Amino acid sequence: MPNTLVVCPAGDVPSGTIRLAVLPDGRRLALYNVGGTFYATDDTCTHEQASLAEEGMLEGSLVACGWHFCTFDVTSGAACSAPCHEPLKTYPVSVVDGMVRLEY
Repeated sequence: MPNTLVVCPAGDVPSGTIRLAVLPDGRRLALYNVGGTFYATDDTCTHEQASLAEEGMLEGSLVACGWHFCTFDVTSGAACSAPCHEPLKTYPVSVVDGMVRLEY
């Protein structure tokens, strides 16, 4: 059975924004609000070691790395443009009683 982390109230992550979430083991995840639906991926770009939560730009369901501007689809983790080729790991997200929860 997966672990669950309550990250924050859903209202703390406005639509079109990214927020950093840190798991109890220290792993960093990026939490995205895409039109009211939440998604989570590993925070680190698979091309270089850039933080997507701190340096990424979200447009629709695509996050662009702030270092080399490659893009990932946050709904699936798929790499969508060069120089990134390896997908991001994704994590299930739910909103329960107004709180964003991650499964890991």
